[in-house]
Amino acid sequence: MITVDEALAEVLGRVTLLPAEMADLMETRHRILRQVIQADRDFPPFNRAAMDGFAVRSLDTSAPNATLTIVGEVRAGMWPDTALDAGQAIRIMTGAPVPEGADAVVQVERTKSKDDTVLIEVVVASGLNIVRQGAEALAGAELLPAGVRIQASHLAVLASVGEVQPAVSVRPRVTVLVTGDEVIAPGSRPTAAQIRNANGPALMALIEEAGGIASDATVVSDDPAATRSAIQAAFDSGCDVVVLSGGVSAGDFDFVEGALSDLGVTLHVTSVRVKPGAPFVFGTRGQTLIFGLPGNPVSAQVTFELFVRPALLKMQGAAAVARPLLEATLDGTLVNRSGRRNYLPVCAVRKAGLLVAKPIATQGSGDVVAHALANALAILEPDQTQALAGDLLTLHPLSSFLEAPLHA
Repeated sequence: MITVDEALAEVLGRVTLLPAEMADLMETRHRILRQVIQADRDFPPFNRAAMDGFAVRSLDTSAPNATLTIVGEVRAGMWPDTALDAGQAIRIMTGAPVPEGADAVVQVERTKSKDDTVLIEVVVASGLNIVRQGAEALAGAELLPAGVRIQASHLAVLASVGEVQPAVSVRPRVTVLVTGDEVIAPGSRPTAAQIRNANGPALMALIEEAGGIASDATVVSDDPAATRSAIQAAFDSGCDVVVLSGGVSAGDFDFVEGALSDLGVTLHVTSVRVKPGAPFVFGTRGQTLIFGLPGNPVSAQVTFELFVRPALLKMQGAAAVARPLLEATLDGTLVNRSGRRNYLPVCAVRKAGLLVAKPIATQGSGDVVAHALANALAILEPDQTQALAGDLLTLHPLSSFLEAPLHA
């Protein structure tokens, strides 16, 4: 058995970067940017009014209650055709270019206008309410680095510089195989000994969240020939990654490792010192990555989070492939008698400005309800048999971490 860190290093060390492609702007959300984005001009490209009001000369407004003559108006999108002379003001709107001669904008609430004059009630300093040309970015400056996962705020930057077809990573194609004679479709009525397929939908959703394109193959029976056939079909599809769940333990009906070996897969990891999820398999065939996850739903989701998600992100050239670990104070007791690194479900909330982790009662690696209530996993190292209330713990946040907690 190897450690979690050793297993992750084995995985990431064998990831091949996928090529980039051009994509329409609104199709790039959540994808990995593969080019550096630079400013195509100064931002803003002119001295910009930050308020509705009047463009003035600070020399004319060095004392309160100065009266100036209104000689024009500039709206956003208009270029001013009048320069400002002494004793004059120009009405201006937020976002409009500041006219030549003006060095300040006084907000409309600090003025009183009548006909063609305006009373400036306050002393106005040079530069007031003006965003100077290039203050946000100079032409040629780097605005976004390659490796960013594109979100709404990044779309605004791309649109601002006219990058309507940026280069992004090709999305990895992932085939999901769920094994087990006892597994039936979610919409079917199970007999007393059957269970519905929980792993397929969960793994497909996790793949999509990590930027992949998931293909759902049918449930594979616990049969050596059927297992080999399903895996071979996945290879024949040309996918970049195969994710299996179940069949990776050492039982009489666990055929995944044997099938992978028969099909020319080189196995690099066959067990990890982790709970849940010790019977984890990782291998390669050419540049195709193969992950064998445990059949228990929580084990499958945790090992996906620890190993598959980082691999998918690295394949796409993501700058960050691991979630940032956090520290929290434990509000309860956690026990670890496994002798392995243990990832336990908790609900992390803010209390009095501190991050507090409340344990969620769980029946183990088959308890999908407890895992669904967690927004983070508390990490107990192999030599840490328990953690008590008040202890400081490391948390691995889940994708639901920033959402409102379901279990407080």
